[in-house]
Amino acid sequence: MNHSQSANQNATNSELDSKRIITHKELTSAQKDELIEQYVELVVDNMDTKTLAQFVTDILKEEYNDYSDEELKCQIEATHDDELYDELIDNVTNQSTEVK
Repeated sequence: MNHSQSANQNATNSELDSKRIITHKELTSAQKDELIEQYVELVVDNMDTKTLAQFVTDILKEEYNDYSDEELKCQIEATHDDELYDELIDNVTNQSTEVK
């Protein structure tokens, strides 16, 4: 089966409009910021709570992984209380090493 198609010699304006190549202007820095802001808002609005929580979790893990031990301690103590750091250290150093 052969299929052949040619351009409509009597194309209407709407058909011509649909065939125009659209070029986008160079955005200013402010316009790009606004574009990103609007796009991010759409992306976030389309995320459910579980996806949002996982996304934030991944970002925070990546960020905190780059901290030195002292920076991590300061971060925990600055955003919570001094006892939390010690409690978390105790949790991770006293976990059972048994493999089940």
